[in-house]
This record gives sequence, structure tokens and C-alpha cells, in this order.
Amino acid sequence: MKNGKNLFNQFRNFNGAKFISLSYTSKTNEQAIHVINTNISVMNAKEKDFNTLKKPTYCQSKAVLQACFAKGIDKPTIKTAWSEMLVSTEKNLSANIEDRTISSQAQSDAYENMGNGIRLHKDSGHLHIFGMAIQKTIIVAGEPKKAVKSANKTIAKKLITKVLDLRAGKFRTFILPEVNTVKLNGETIELQ
Repeated sequence: MKNGKNLFNQFRNFNGAKFISLSYTSKTNEQAIHVINTNISVMNAKEKDFNTLKKPTYCQSKAVLQACFAKGIDKPTIKTAWSEMLVSTEKNLSANIEDRTISSQAQSDAYENMGNGIRLHKDSGHLHIFGMAIQKTIIVAGEPKKAVKSANKTIAKKLITKVLDLRAGKFRTFILPEVNTVKLNGETIELQ
């Protein structure tokens, strides 16, 4: 990978949160410029989300109810989705990986952190850039994604995340073979 060592060294030297720009080609051949905030605490984001979800007034949020009702989701399903989100968010705040949800444990087991915002996928050997999505500008539209038939509870969880602007749902991972360029610290790094 051309300039891979330079990229890795810059990530290792990060102090504090950093905005980076990525030129990325997805599996559907969409080409886009992504801006992400990296070297930030996922645990802080989860804690803020937990504090938002545990406020009783949010469960009655008119915006959440309206968004869900517009999709034909009833109130009992919304309450179940909300409750499950609250329980899983609380579990994922545990310092003990064994106490977290199965999906959180799998994420912890799948990656080895190589530095701030960069990690190695243990099975594939691919380097991944990780951060909170801030902005996306599509340059070339890709192939349409296949429609997925989700259960109402899953749709409700997605709507709750969107309406309440929960942070944990904004984290993204970019696989380096699909990244063309990275801009960080005023320098453009070409990857091939």
C-alpha cells in the first residue's frame, strides 16, 4: 500500500479528536467523500446515548412516536424497541467485555487496535479506519442496494436512533483497500 506507513504513523501520533476526509468506494461502487471524526471515545458516546434513552420523557417523545406511527409501528412495539435499546446500551457500558452484548463482544474480538482510529481485522488482515460519520458527499452513485425486509421493532430502533440523534449509530468503519485517498493534518495521502 503506497504511503501506508505514513498513514499509520500519523494515526499513532494523534492527540485529541481529529477530522479526516476519505475518498471511498463502497461495495456497491458508490464513490463518495466522507468526513469522519476519529480518535474519539466510543464509550463516551454510548454513555451519552444511555443517558438520553433512560430519560422517561423521551420514551413519550412526540417526534419518535410520529416517525414510528408514520411507518405503521404501534406503541407496544416502540416501547419494546426502546426498552431493548436501553438494556443493550447499559450492558455495553460495562468494563467487563463478558458482560456486554454478544454483538459488542464479537466486535471486541474481531479487531486489534493499532492506534488511534485505526485497527486490524484479525480474520481478514485488513486495516480499518474507524470514526464518527460527520458528512458524506456522493461523487458517483453506485448500484442500488437490495431492499431489506426489516421487522417493525428493528425499524423502530432505527427511527429512535435517528430522531434522538444517538451517537453510537454514527460510527463507521472504512476498509483501507476501498479507500483511495485520506486527508489528515492538511496532507493528502494516496492509497493504492
